[in-house]
Amino acid sequence: MSKQPGKKWKAVLQVLVSACLIVFVFRNLDMGQVRTLAFHPQRAPILAAAFIAFNLSKIVAALRLNVYQRHAAVQLSEAENLRLYYAGMFLNLFLPGGIGGDGYKVLVLHRRHAVALRTLVTITLVDRVGGMLALLVILCTLLPPLSFPWHAPGAVVFALASVAAIVAVFVLAHRWLIKLDAAGLARVFALGIGVQLLQLTCMGMLLVYLGTPAAYYLAFLAMFLVSSIAAVLPLSVGGLGVREATFLFGVNLFHLDPTYGVIASSWFFLITVLSSMIGALFLGRFSLRAAATG
Repeated sequence: MSKQPGKKWKAVLQVLVSACLIVFVFRNLDMGQVRTLAFHPQRAPILAAAFIAFNLSKIVAALRLNVYQRHAAVQLSEAENLRLYYAGMFLNLFLPGGIGGDGYKVLVLHRRHAVALRTLVTITLVDRVGGMLALLVILCTLLPPLSFPWHAPGAVVFALASVAAIVAVFVLAHRWLIKLDAAGLARVFALGIGVQLLQLTCMGMLLVYLGTPAAYYLAFLAMFLVSSIAAVLPLSVGGLGVREATFLFGVNLFHLDPTYGVIASSWFFLITVLSSMIGALFLGRFSLRAAATG
């Protein structure tokens, strides 16, 4: 009971951080331009395609998590695992500072499958870290084509060396922490890359929806990956405000108009909210109380 006030204050702080960042970001934009760019009813099918791409990324992410779970002797069908994954998404977004989606999934699996909490926490962390390493691999591959102030061959060498180092860390971490075999390693790595490519597809669709100039795409997609790393920090609600602020400041490296990226980030958050609401349909199916008495 004594922890509840702390969780509530954490939630309040996250909401305040998101609100302050959003106000700050949009005060630095031309609101007339924002209103002009943000809504294009005639392009609604593109927005729907972005929604589909985002949810496909979550389906692939759930498949990847189930590889880890089965390695830990949790036998969960793909359909049931996907329901639990969406329920966790709902809790992550709509109960900031509370039990959280990851903690909820760990408790459900612990009580229903008699798997040690430490094992479940470990595979959850490895899943998160593995996804982040896959993101970094894609980000590094985008570096050479970008207009950074260094010689192109040097950028290629740096990118290749970085990718090699990230893959080595990925393999060693999985071998050391959960002793995943080569086939499992290849599968989770491929699924992790798939998740990030689908998220990039979602962002690309949003940029198309906004009518973003073609010259902006590569830089904005790279900045989207950077903003995804920043959004992992538990500072805001679902990364709201953090992604937008990353675009506002980050695109200065490329001397581009940040408005398109900021609006696309806001649309990405709205798609995340709508998708996470699907998880509310499955919360009753995975009641912790029911799990404890079953």
